[in-house]
Amino acid sequence: MARILLIVDRHENRQMLNAWLSAYHLVHEHTPGGSIEEAFDLCILDGPSLSRYLEELQNRREQERPGILPVLLITPRRDAWATTPHLWQSVDDAIAIPVSKLELQARVEILLRTRRMSQDLRIRNEDMQAFMQAMSHDLKASVRAVTMFTEILEDSQSKNLDGEGRADLRRIRGAAQEMRELIDSLLNFSRLGRGEVRYEPIDLKSYVETCLRSLEADVRNRHASVQIKGRSRTVQADPTLMKIALTNLLSNAIKFVPEGKQPEITVSTLLRKDICRIQVDDNGVGISKEDQQRIFMPFVRLFSEEEFPGVGLGLPSVRKAVELMGGRVGVESAPGQGSRFWIEFTI
Repeated sequence: MARILLIVDRHENRQMLNAWLSAYHLVHEHTPGGSIEEAFDLCILDGPSLSRYLEELQNRREQERPGILPVLLITPRRDAWATTPHLWQSVDDAIAIPVSKLELQARVEILLRTRRMSQDLRIRNEDMQAFMQAMSHDLKASVRAVTMFTEILEDSQSKNLDGEGRADLRRIRGAAQEMRELIDSLLNFSRLGRGEVRYEPIDLKSYVETCLRSLEADVRNRHASVQIKGRSRTVQADPTLMKIALTNLLSNAIKFVPEGKQPEITVSTLLRKDICRIQVDDNGVGISKEDQQRIFMPFVRLFSEEEFPGVGLGLPSVRKAVELMGGRVGVESAPGQGSRFWIEFTI
């Protein structure tokens, strides 16, 4: 049975709620004045109690993230949502009294259903994380064994191996290295978004410059030309997720340019009404119309490993990071004519 905590000042309201709900759930009445230490799946309170226990409830809800710990406000005001600023940050639903037993029961069951679903999802995510950790550990152990025995063979049997045999050993080592990179990429992709999204003011121009510094070796090796255009703008975004999105877009703009051609990249920031757009233009190989949605799906690769190495998780990571921040990502491109990748945020 679900656990419901009542924090209601008026004795008659508290008694009525207890009588109505105890037939279906475990109901506990909070002792006035004390801290909230009870375990519960739903908290029902009134306006005065919300004012007194607001900070405690917010802390409890924060501890449950990414799970949901619902709070239902009982209020005599039918315009509570309109007259109480930011009420949605503190409660999940508000119901005006007097209220019928049927309506109260329906609201309670909906909130408890949300609670159960969030708990189920958290358990499944934890199981998936444990599985990924165990799988990666076992796979890495096997890859290390392959690499180790390859090195032993090369050292002990080098005189007995001809040129083709030594080339085969190099191929085995190369394949093992690719497998290690694939395992690491899978783990990083699975972890993306596990933590809470934290919004901070980010100056886009300086942040693009920071991401470019982390790609300095690639820029230098490919003799890439990078321009940053547009006025400096500030957006509310998660710094880690923003870095993942921008770094991957910039890395691809450098990477997907034919050998012998100097990458030319322009990063622009544009403001349209309440939308801020970041564009990354390149002079790369371009993408056909029919492939422009597929490239944001995991493991979709349009080119061979020999042409452009990779595992196909860069753009899916961009999309996942941007969508976690409430933004959008897209591309405008044509084969042989370069690409324009863009991400948008509401400001």
